[in-house]
Amino acid sequence: MLLYGLKVTLLGMGTVFVALYILMLLIQLQSNFLAPKPQKKQDEPKKEVTPAQAQVSSAQVTEKEDEDEIAAVIAAAIAACGQQVVIRTITRVIGTSGATWAQSGRTEAMNLRQV
Repeated sequence: MLLYGLKVTLLGMGTVFVALYILMLLIQLQSNFLAPKPQKKQDEPKKEVTPAQAQVSSAQVTEKEDEDEIAAVIAAAIAACGQQVVIRTITRVIGTSGATWAQSGRTEAMNLRQV
C-alpha cells in the first residue's frame, strides 16, 4: 500500500513539474515574439565628449535634479500642513544618512510593533 502511495505522489508531482515547465517555456516564447522591437534612430551628428567631461556633467545634472526634487517635496509638505510659511533657504545637514523624517518614521513604525 505504501508503494502505491509513493507512485501516485511521484506521478502527481512529476505531472505538475512538467506542466509548470511547459508553461514557463510558453511564457518565454511569447515574451520573445511579442516584445516591442527597438526602433532604429536616425543618425545624428555626435559630439565627441571625453569621459571626464561626461562624468562631471552627469554628476552636476543629477545633483541639480535631486536638489530641485527635494525642494519641491519640502514645499509640498509645508503646503499640506495648511499654514502660511515662507521658505527662505533649504540647507542640507551634512553627516546624516537619509532623511530625518524617514528615520523618525521607521523608528515610530518599529516602536508600534513592539508588544
